[in-house]
Amino acid sequence: GGVDEKSAELAKEIYQSFVDGNIYLTDATTAEMVKLMENTFRDVNIALANEFAKVCEEIGVNVWEAIELANKHPRVNILKPGPGVGGHCISIDPWFIVEKSKNAKLIKAARELNDKMPEYVYNLILREVERIENPKIAILGVTYKGNVDDTRESPAKKIVSLLSKKFVVKCYDPHAKVFDYELCSLETCVENADCMVVLADHNEFRNFDEDDIKYIYSKMRTKKIIDTKNILNHSLWKKYDFD
Repeated sequence: GGVDEKSAELAKEIYQSFVDGNIYLTDATTAEMVKLMENTFRDVNIALANEFAKVCEEIGVNVWEAIELANKHPRVNILKPGPGVGGHCISIDPWFIVEKSKNAKLIKAARELNDKMPEYVYNLILREVERIENPKIAILGVTYKGNVDDTRESPAKKIVSLLSKKFVVKCYDPHAKVFDYELCSLETCVENADCMVVLADHNEFRNFDEDDIKYIYSKMRTKKIIDTKNILNHSLWKKYDFD
């Protein structure tokens, strides 16, 4: 997008020196709207997946299985639910549209739903530990998505903030370098923990093998897991009496 046709053409020449794909010209406002629309599309569709997750939890349906089967339809591609939306784009850009237009009602509703997912996860955790005296919560993954070190707008921040007001909470993330709360080793995180909560789909968690599970089993006090990303080998963890 350019402020006028000439500036757009000049920008195109620069980009063509290192970009292999097609370059399309438009005005600056349209280009900015395109960027916002791309991220808002993702946000709205994640909100739909998250709402499906809440409905399925309410009626006793495995949302992951339901989504997998629904996506076998050639024109359906439901995204994956999770603990919320983070990062500096998808969780921010829709608000620019909402601020500018009174017609952005669906966009606003989706953004609010995704913003409330950390609180929903928090309540799931409360339910799991309500009968445990002085429970300790182990958080695995604090970045806003898997295999990155970026914690900007991460849902983990709000979840840990809410939990820390009531419980001992320890956080482990093999990628994150900076976080609002102290990061520790896996051993310290799961030592005497009562509920392990997976908030980021890092490959390190996805690839936990039987030896890893045995190790975590030996460390935790109560064997409860909340896998918000559905990346663990659930049958293998259940073999070791994890709930």
